[in-house]
Amino acid sequence: MAEFVLSRLTESVVSLAVRRLSELLIHEAPSLTSVEGDVARLNDELRWIIGFLKDVDRKQERNECFRELVIQVRDVAYDIKDVIDIFIIKISSCYFKTFQLHRIHSQINSIQTRLDGIFRSMQIFGLKFVGEESVSMAELRQNFRRSYPDEDDDVINLEVGMMDLKAQLMKQEDRLCIVSIAGMGGLGKTTLAKKVYNLVDVKRHFDSCAWVFISQTFVPRDVLIEILMQVDSQYCRKIDLNRNKYVREISKKRKDAIENLRTLNVHDLICLLKDELKEKRYLVVLDDIWRIKAWDYIKHAFPKGKKGSKVLFTTRNKEVALLADPSSTPIEPPFLTHEESWELLQRKAFVRDGCPPEFEQLGREMVKKCGGLPLGIVLLGGFLRTKASLGEWKAVQSHMNSYLNKLHTQQQYEGVNEILALSYYDLPYELKPCFLYLGNFPEDWEIPKKKLIRKWIAEGFVQTPTNGEAAETVEDVAELYLRELIDRCMVQVCQRDHTGIGVKTCRLHDLMRDFCMLKAREDNFSEIIQNHESRTASASFQNLASYSRRLSIHHPNATDWVKLVHPHLRSLLLFETIYKLPLRNKSFILLRVLELEFPRLSISNHYGSESSRKVKVPREIGNLIHLRYLGLKNADVYKLPNSIGNLRNLLTFDLRQTWVGNLPRSISRLVRLRHLLLPRLWMLNRVIIPYRTGDFHFDKFSNIETLKNIPSGTLIRYGALHKLTNLRNLVILLESDIHLVVVLKSPIFASGQLRSLNMLTPHRFLSWEPISSCNVLSKLHLDGNIAEGIHSNCHHFLQHFPASLTKLLLSNSNMKQDPMVVLEKLPSLRFLSLSYFSYSGSRMVCSAHGFPMLETLKLKGLDELEEWRVEEGALANLRELDIRLVHKLKMLPEGLKFLPKLQKLSTHFMMLSFLDRLEIKDGIEGEDYYKVSHVPSVFIGHGWSSAEKASEHLHAEAVLRNFMN
Repeated sequence: MAEFVLSRLTESVVSLAVRRLSELLIHEAPSLTSVEGDVARLNDELRWIIGFLKDVDRKQERNECFRELVIQVRDVAYDIKDVIDIFIIKISSCYFKTFQLHRIHSQINSIQTRLDGIFRSMQIFGLKFVGEESVSMAELRQNFRRSYPDEDDDVINLEVGMMDLKAQLMKQEDRLCIVSIAGMGGLGKTTLAKKVYNLVDVKRHFDSCAWVFISQTFVPRDVLIEILMQVDSQYCRKIDLNRNKYVREISKKRKDAIENLRTLNVHDLICLLKDELKEKRYLVVLDDIWRIKAWDYIKHAFPKGKKGSKVLFTTRNKEVALLADPSSTPIEPPFLTHEESWELLQRKAFVRDGCPPEFEQLGREMVKKCGGLPLGIVLLGGFLRTKASLGEWKAVQSHMNSYLNKLHTQQQYEGVNEILALSYYDLPYELKPCFLYLGNFPEDWEIPKKKLIRKWIAEGFVQTPTNGEAAETVEDVAELYLRELIDRCMVQVCQRDHTGIGVKTCRLHDLMRDFCMLKAREDNFSEIIQNHESRTASASFQNLASYSRRLSIHHPNATDWVKLVHPHLRSLLLFETIYKLPLRNKSFILLRVLELEFPRLSISNHYGSESSRKVKVPREIGNLIHLRYLGLKNADVYKLPNSIGNLRNLLTFDLRQTWVGNLPRSISRLVRLRHLLLPRLWMLNRVIIPYRTGDFHFDKFSNIETLKNIPSGTLIRYGALHKLTNLRNLVILLESDIHLVVVLKSPIFASGQLRSLNMLTPHRFLSWEPISSCNVLSKLHLDGNIAEGIHSNCHHFLQHFPASLTKLLLSNSNMKQDPMVVLEKLPSLRFLSLSYFSYSGSRMVCSAHGFPMLETLKLKGLDELEEWRVEEGALANLRELDIRLVHKLKMLPEGLKFLPKLQKLSTHFMMLSFLDRLEIKDGIEGEDYYKVSHVPSVFIGHGWSSAEKASEHLHAEAVLRNFMN
């Protein structure tokens, strides 16, 4: 296993080295002078290595000699990157001298000598093994876990999935349908397929049935022969196990038949199988199919057949299912709930008797670690079955990872890691480092998509689009990478973004994360120090971390760990750890990613209390000239040093959640920035107090795609508005009415590139026509008054919103006319929030067929709203409704009873009379209960006994919200 993963990881590392060298030759060639030829030569030879590794990776992965060779190649690739990056630092220094150039020459020559030795070893290796057949480790694993349609009893609560799958298989459609079960390894896809495949009425429904295991090592000839042997009537005879002679005869005939079929080529086998199936209603199960190419090889063997014929896939890759049959939605088995997990664990751990009471708490704690993954629970139960005492159970709990990852010889299962590793091995090499990087985030974290892909880009994991793909950015490519990891069921989606399609946050299943961290440590990719790690482990950490060029610390005593890092560290992530920035450490000189997150500041901290955490960013940060990503979170920084301007390679600068008093003028020198996220602006009593800025020259930031929390005056100065035509995401403070007009008439809007826009102003939005040209704008947040007068009204204003909007938030708009009249006609709107004085009218109506796509509606702080009407047919797709601080609203609208998709209703800080109509007291339903009786989740928050108290709370919350913004 290790050699296979290592060779593929090495391929990735070398590829990244080549990419870095190519960048170097383009951007730094004038400075390289006489070493340019040496670098170019290394570049060419590394490209040759990539081709070699791709070839031998599939053939020689079991050989220890080769394993040592690829380890050497990986180390050389890292060293090449270090030499080049250190050289760039040297030539950037005013003290660069001739002897340093000779030193670089010497280092490159040393690397070249090592490469020559590796090449000679590879030639010897190749001469010895060229043409020699070998069985790969992946193939051995696949053969070991080969599935058969026999049922097993390691199942629980499959009723819903079985009903859904059976319904799809029995459905009579006049076409060949591909039905799919998709999900991560160990989730029970094959088990579900077996259960339905063996149902008597399913077997009777089809004339012929076949079950064949596909796997990663797919051989079309073998698959076609296996299906033929199962569906051809001359081979499908019932064998009487009590008649050994008959069994031997049938076995001999089957063997002879297989030998005869092997004389045919693939085309003949396809024709033979097609002819066999064309008059039948058939069901063929292709278990564990990994690539659409496997289906493409054999799909012509499957005719439409009789009405209702089906092919059933089980797969870890949802894209395979969708490509095979776009009209069919894959079935995704859910993870087990905690109670279901505990029931399954008891069934496996206590075969005869039930669980003794003293074992239950410990067992429930252990089963949580499995995260509802059936395979993990079954393995855990198998180990616990042999443990009779409570002490032995505690021993298993303290070493759960090692128990789950071992192969238990008494069962038919591999360790969890062995199963999950198959998905990792199947990844394209460019996705492997992206996946391993996910292990750097703390357990149970929802990882923000944008933060993740920006770090991938900073590390150099993402390929830059070619010139022919000018419309596609490197961020777009990174999103495709993440989407593929999700489609392969290796990463879970936590929240979708405002479009309902994209990803907002994601996470790793606990067991997948354990595998990810283990593999990252084994391959010296990264080291993760978690909160539960003991300080006494520093000695063992020193042995491990000295080889890892990425370090992620989730530990309060980080200063004890940073002394032990690799001398050429590339990524340092500190989560709620330190109070002093360790940037004077020379080991950080080659950092590409630096994120420092402090414990959260309280509200009182922001007002300058003595407990406020003052952080001084040392001027040495300017020495980290290779830095691509810099993030500070929850820090109170009075002033950033001018040396920040030396970070000429910085792509992402994230200060959103940091309290910064002054921003230096030198930030203007960060001309490669693509994402600049400045400290959040805050507003108190409609007066906006921004951070202090220097004399910024934003006109040089032509690469900027994301610009957040920028005052309009800073942006308008020096004509920057005419240069920022690549902007996709903008959060801007409009400091005057004139600034609003200038911004709206700028090329930023004319270019039509904006996808997300947030505009904050203490003044009025007077004109809005230019927004209609933003044809791809999907998210819009306006915080400020909308002008209403004799010649204008809010309806005229709102009519300029583009049809592409999917998320809209309006605050402090003070609209007097019902905005729903216009907003309900937006065809793509999925999320709408009207909050804090956005509407000052007393009546609001959602008319029939209005808001056809709206899924989430939030009403907050509409302190004059008394009546809300929802006509039948309106809000047909509404799933979530949140009402809070609307203290004059008398009751919920009658029309809510017509919303069948409504899943969640929340009310907060409403009048007691309003809440009394909703609640059930002493078994008696409130007057309005029937309107929401069909809603699965209804939350009723605190109420107020008087309008005065509600108004007080409304004012307090509005002030706090404006301050924190």
